[in-house]
Amino acid sequence: MTPSPALPEPKHVDARVLVVDDDAILRVQMQHLLGKFVTEVRTAEDGARGLALWREWRPDVVVTDILMPEMDGLDMSLTIKEEDAEAQIIVITADTADANLKRALEIGVERYITKPIDIHLVVDAIDKCSRDRQRSEELRLTRQVADLTTELQRRLDDQQRAEAALQEEKAEQQVLIRRLEEAHNQLLQSEKMASLGQLAAGVAHEINNPMGFISSNLGSLRSYADRLLALVATYEGIVASLPEDSTERQLIARARKQADVEFLKEDVLSLITESAAGIERVRRIVRDLKTFSHIDSSEWQFVNLNDLLDSTINLIGNELGERVQVVRQYGDIPEIECLPSEINQVLLNLLLNALQAIESGGTVTVRTGSENGRVWLEVADTGCGIPAENLRHIYDPFFTTKPVGTGTGLGLSISYGIVRKHEGEIGVQSEVGKGTTFRITLPVRRQHA
Repeated sequence: MTPSPALPEPKHVDARVLVVDDDAILRVQMQHLLGKFVTEVRTAEDGARGLALWREWRPDVVVTDILMPEMDGLDMSLTIKEEDAEAQIIVITADTADANLKRALEIGVERYITKPIDIHLVVDAIDKCSRDRQRSEELRLTRQVADLTTELQRRLDDQQRAEAALQEEKAEQQVLIRRLEEAHNQLLQSEKMASLGQLAAGVAHEINNPMGFISSNLGSLRSYADRLLALVATYEGIVASLPEDSTERQLIARARKQADVEFLKEDVLSLITESAAGIERVRRIVRDLKTFSHIDSSEWQFVNLNDLLDSTINLIGNELGERVQVVRQYGDIPEIECLPSEINQVLLNLLLNALQAIESGGTVTVRTGSENGRVWLEVADTGCGIPAENLRHIYDPFFTTKPVGTGTGLGLSISYGIVRKHEGEIGVQSEVGKGTTFRITLPVRRQHA
């Protein structure tokens, strides 16, 4: 076996080649000649040893004869292809039988070279097989990378879905926590208002008792004063009949002057009248306290919203002072079904917010009316107004623009919850520097008990 002198010298091929042939001379020649053009050459004398060496070494190309003892080249090639479909195999044989060629093609061998062997053809076939193997490996790696990329993308998508679900669950938990805080704060505020109502009712009861006998005593005192003044008038008539220079008349005149009887006659009745007016004022305050507290009305009942407003405005009268004027524009409205103590709480929050929004002097206008089976209430002030960026936060718990220590940020949040509980609506319109108007609409009768 010699290279053809007509062909140029083969180029070097970066490949490891396994030669399997039972002809010892051919193996030596192939190892010697191929060794000049490939990276490494190893040989085996039959198919069984060739298969074992292939499994151990994993060469790039296998060059094999067909007819060999123990295991022929085609059986070896079949086993190799079963273990590695991309294995590159070149069959070299002197047997040109169609059956062997057909079986080789069925096995999937890459090249078929007949003897006598031309080393140029063998090197060229090895080069082509090596490149095919490299392309197959690149394709396999590309597919592997694609599969890994797909798997990574799938895992990334799963992770993103899990993170999205976690974020959604976290958001739901935040909503639940916020609702729990709101409910807790409303409960605390309701308990606080209930305690305040109990205190107010207790104070009203304790004040009513002494006011009863004070009022009764003042009535008796007025009767006694009238009778005493009648007696004094009788004495004065008798004294007028005495001689002017008589000792008795002079003594009585001095006593009248020392006692300042004329002043006493005028002032005693005036004091009694003022005291009676004071008692009536205390009675009105007690009545407003009882109306505001509604300690005996923890159940839903029908009340007049105008009466609730009057009692609440009267109770915060000391907050008004001389700087704020309250204008009442009440309409003729029906009674509404509500929890009076909770509605009082809403009215108190709105009125106090309106008063606190007015820094120097201004007006708070309270309007009521009814339409379409619902009663509405407006509390409008001429205060500083609410900036537009804060309007969407005013019902958030703990949101406040007041200085530290002057507000908790719960008033409007609790009021919003109470109004919604009463199946009503609350809205606001505000302009900085001009004032704010809150409007509440409540049904005359609730739809869902």
